[in-house]
Amino acid sequence: MKYFSLIIIVALSTNILLSQNNSGEIVYEDKINLHRNLPPEMEAMKDRIPEYRESKKILYFNSEEALYINKPKDEKEIKEQQEFRGEGRRGRRGGRFGRSGNNKYYTSIKDGESVDFRSLFGKDFLIEGKREPLKWKITGDQKQVGSYLCQKATFQDSTQNIVVWFTPMIPVSSGPDSYFGLPGMILHMDFDDGLRQITATDISLKALEADVITKPSDGKKVTEEEFKKMREEKLKEMEEEYGGKGGGRRFRIGR
Repeated sequence: MKYFSLIIIVALSTNILLSQNNSGEIVYEDKINLHRNLPPEMEAMKDRIPEYRESKKILYFNSEEALYINKPKDEKEIKEQQEFRGEGRRGRRGGRFGRSGNNKYYTSIKDGESVDFRSLFGKDFLIEGKREPLKWKITGDQKQVGSYLCQKATFQDSTQNIVVWFTPMIPVSSGPDSYFGLPGMILHMDFDDGLRQITATDISLKALEADVITKPSDGKKVTEEEFKKMREEKLKEMEEEYGGKGGGRRFRIGR
């Protein structure tokens, strides 16, 4: 009888603990390997191109909704970014081609509705939709990410191979960017064997102020296809203008 009572107490304590872990903020480091897919004509420039492009994002979440935004940069990060883009002494080269620092991704965990807020060339756009989870395959593998025990899940199709580690210790089906659909928070993602990695570096579980997670509402409403078309048109303009300089350097725009 005492043993049975102990089990009940432990189960209740676990449920209370997990219920306290359903809101907070997570800082993610997003690293993209720039050397992996360099075209042959840019191999000579490899030593002048950083191996990784790194950025930091913040996920604010609770049991009903989440907001994923770029982490505000400090002065050092701003200077490094300007140097990478060729800004500074040589002028704001490429400065008029837009910034993605204000991009936000809002999701309603309850009903799957999403609002993708993107800034492009000085204009704001809203892409509304209903997100669908990937067909994850949960494996039996486990590992520690920070202080959280995680389980491994994978997804693969003809275009990408994704490995993620999620933790049931944070019982919210969410994660960085638009990725979700697992019984716990995603803390680490690996795309195509290291081409891109997203890792939780700081986790703070706490109650959030009411106005921290806000649904974006300002901007022109467009479809994903319309936004991609505009982006590709601008990318083509940029390549035509700068393609003959600097070894045909390609620019990345958008989130």
